[in-house]
Amino acid sequence: MSLHRLLWLLRNDPPIFAVAAFLSWLGYRRPPPPTPQRILIYKPDHLGDVLLATPALRAIRQRYPSAEIRIVVGGWAQQLLQNNPDVDGVIAYNSKKFVRGTTQPTSLRQALSVLQGWKPDLVLSLRDDWAMLRASIVNRTARVDRGTVQWREWVNRKKTSRPKRHETELLWETLAPLGIVPQRIDRLLYFVSQEERIWASNLLQESGIRTHFVALHPGASTKFKEWEPERFAAVARQLTKQWGGVQLVLVGSPEEQEEGARLAELLSDLQPVNLSGKLQLRQTAAVIEQASIYIASDGGMMHIASAMGVATVGLFGPGYGDVFHPVGDHVRTINHRFPCSPCSQQRCIRPNDTCMMAITPEEVVAAANALMSERLPPS
Repeated sequence: MSLHRLLWLLRNDPPIFAVAAFLSWLGYRRPPPPTPQRILIYKPDHLGDVLLATPALRAIRQRYPSAEIRIVVGGWAQQLLQNNPDVDGVIAYNSKKFVRGTTQPTSLRQALSVLQGWKPDLVLSLRDDWAMLRASIVNRTARVDRGTVQWREWVNRKKTSRPKRHETELLWETLAPLGIVPQRIDRLLYFVSQEERIWASNLLQESGIRTHFVALHPGASTKFKEWEPERFAAVARQLTKQWGGVQLVLVGSPEEQEEGARLAELLSDLQPVNLSGKLQLRQTAAVIEQASIYIASDGGMMHIASAMGVATVGLFGPGYGDVFHPVGDHVRTINHRFPCSPCSQQRCIRPNDTCMMAITPEEVVAAANALMSERLPPS
């Protein structure tokens, strides 16, 4: 446990627990074993954050090829790691720190009970919560976490006022004690099965998609991150005009059906295929994989699209665009920073001039054209 975490515990937890944390920190700090055989990774995070960690998972596998690697993620993220060769087991833990919507939190003890005596000799915490920190106090397993890295990042930003670094950079620094060095990331890692590809191809053909198509995702995890359907419609019309024969497919989660229906209504004369709310996560991903380009606001599906190598235009508003933007040469992100950016407010202080409103259809079309010109001949 790092010193700054200990001080945090001392300020926020009951005296008995704080004393236990202090004694544990003083009396026991174990270095990582040179050749761990069982590695447990913590990352109970949101969809995009888990995908941003996939290059780190690949590096851990390459560093310890003979180790059995298991990872703890939120139940919503289990599907992301399906078919991933860099992990041997996925454990679902819905941390109350990361749950959204109607998802119910679960206990860490309950989640780890599935291990049934399997004990790691190295714990890597790529993101944690209080339950994980408490468990680490009484657990004598060697542990590497990102606490010290985050502390240094915070101090440096206070001293220099420089912007936050990208999430992947922080993960490389977290893994430095293991001898893992930063690597070039061409794309994140998400694995679509051949069965999923065939299913998606059949669905698209049955839906009337006979040629290249643009995937539009008008919803977002919060209202603050949504781009107006009218602007999506303007982009769609311009792209279909410039790239003759291109069709339109609308995607989104069940919670985003309303936005999909609104956009479908605005584009009714272009006969878009509206799949919003009709598919599961991996089914949606398999459809997007076959798109010529995917356009959406900041969210987990945006990272999935980029991880599959799909040309992606990501629209960032109140979130940390500099920290969580997708990576790769096949990606363009648009983000206009305001003096109040980034924020996590429940009510915008400039409702008639939001950071999402600052994004214009013209610049989205320009970004899409730059990517599509590498893939399709103009009409």
